[in-house]
Amino acid sequence: MKHFLTTVAAVVALTVLAAGAKASTIATLSDWCVNVNGDISTACNGAGGGSAAISLAGFDTTIGTNNLGSIVVKLGAGLAQSVLVYMDYDLNVATAGSFQDYGTVAGTAGTGVSYELEDPNASNIFNDFAGDALTGSNTVGVFSGPPTQCCDVSWALGVNLNVTTSATVTFAVSTTAPAAGFYLEQTNGQDTTQHIFLSETVVQGGGGGGSTVPEPASLVLLGAGLAGLSLLRKRNAA
Repeated sequence: MKHFLTTVAAVVALTVLAAGAKASTIATLSDWCVNVNGDISTACNGAGGGSAAISLAGFDTTIGTNNLGSIVVKLGAGLAQSVLVYMDYDLNVATAGSFQDYGTVAGTAGTGVSYELEDPNASNIFNDFAGDALTGSNTVGVFSGPPTQCCDVSWALGVNLNVTTSATVTFAVSTTAPAAGFYLEQTNGQDTTQHIFLSETVVQGGGGGGSTVPEPASLVLLGAGLAGLSLLRKRNAA
């Protein structure tokens, strides 16, 4: 009986390890670029390593097997500013090749947010990205295996905004889906446990350091709270 239980435990452990190995996403980066107000030369593949405004510290720029990460862009005050990223990843390419992925759009794009998912070999997606003219389309959303191979997925995501004092825009590529909000997803058609997600967040104000500008409703609540505190102090004094 003891030997039987040991054998069962070993089988279970191997099964868990195998499942964990399969669930690990293997991403390969072929191309990436950042567009800030029309500038695509500061951070774009080997043409630039970022700047004071464009931080690549948390983003893996390695062409080949890649660990994903986040690109952070800080903007000063100004009207009609734009920030976009373009990326071309392949999933599990050693096993499945470059033409076995498909793309998905989740949620609803907010005001000023634009996106595009296309085959980089047969579309104008990079030109659309460079010209801040993303189409809001996904032409690689339906997977089909051999002999008709689809798809080689690339994606672009951007935001246009008016900045009152400063703003921080963060683009995050991860193997974990955002809890909420709008994002793009790339999945391997042969192994759907292989997927990555692209999302963006914008924080206005605070010198670009992370504090948000209060919404009008929040200001009303804050004012009411301060008024109540003042009244309480007066009563205690009396």
